[in-house]
Amino acid sequence: MPRPCWVGSLSFGLIHVPVRLYPAVEPRRVRFHLLHDEDGARIKQKRVCSVDGEEVPYEHVVKGYELKPGQHVEVTRGELEAFDPRSSRTIALEDFVEMKEIDPSFFEATYHLVPEAEAERQYALLVEALGRSGRVGIGHLVMRHKGHLCVVRAFGRGLSLSTLHYADEHISQDSLPELSVLGQRPSEQEVEMVLRLIESQATPFEPRRYHDAYRQRLLDFLHRRARAQAKIAEPEAPPAAPKSPEVAAAHAELFRRIEEGIAALRQRGHGPTRAERRPADQGALRFRAQAAREVRRTHGGEEEEDTELSSRRPSGQDEPELS
Repeated sequence: MPRPCWVGSLSFGLIHVPVRLYPAVEPRRVRFHLLHDEDGARIKQKRVCSVDGEEVPYEHVVKGYELKPGQHVEVTRGELEAFDPRSSRTIALEDFVEMKEIDPSFFEATYHLVPEAEAERQYALLVEALGRSGRVGIGHLVMRHKGHLCVVRAFGRGLSLSTLHYADEHISQDSLPELSVLGQRPSEQEVEMVLRLIESQATPFEPRRYHDAYRQRLLDFLHRRARAQAKIAEPEAPPAAPKSPEVAAAHAELFRRIEEGIAALRQRGHGPTRAERRPADQGALRFRAQAAREVRRTHGGEEEEDTELSSRRPSGQDEPELS
């Protein structure tokens, strides 16, 4: 759940509504870190003096305002805090204007303005009044030690607050020489042709129809790269512990009997008959029925169904297993 970035009240006249401010927009930028190409570790940046090249501790870093190239006026943090706008927990709406009078270039950031507990009735009253009036409220907000010009308007089921740029923050078009020469005025026929083209593509605005295709392609590429880099060779298993001489001798004898049995099958071209089978207590090698059929099939022998092989096995005697 998001956390409020400001808690206070919204007021004008006799109206006073406790509210909370939540971000309404979260930029979805793809951010990268600087890494060392040899080991992939993060790169740390240091504060280094441009004169002696030594690293400067944070407690010895001060702020300075550049009056002209190379000349700065230093100020301390305490001096700057004295100029911070007086902290206020109230957004006082001073004027009400029509939304269409505010150029979109003035809008900076947008937030959701929601009611505090037990303030829902006053909040709903303000939402309904602003919605019917068709106007928006202009006021001031102090947030994070900075003053903002803001506009409050009815939005969906509640209220929305947008911070605005001040007029002196805008760059005037008069400072752009390219706009001083626009060329010959277009003819009425040319204007009508473009108008018809605009009308042919006119449609209601649906924000969900538009996506950041560049960001999605970049994220897909990064996920593919991550999966490819994850396919690395698995670490080799640690070497098995050496077997005792008794176990090694038993395994060698077992493999010798297996080789003798396979050689006998190759010579006959099929498995041993019932008469040729030796009792289990005489040390004869016993195969599972499925394994015997696979051996016959491998050497071109004719597959036979052998159901008595397991029934002749003495009770409590298991097959020798390979380890």
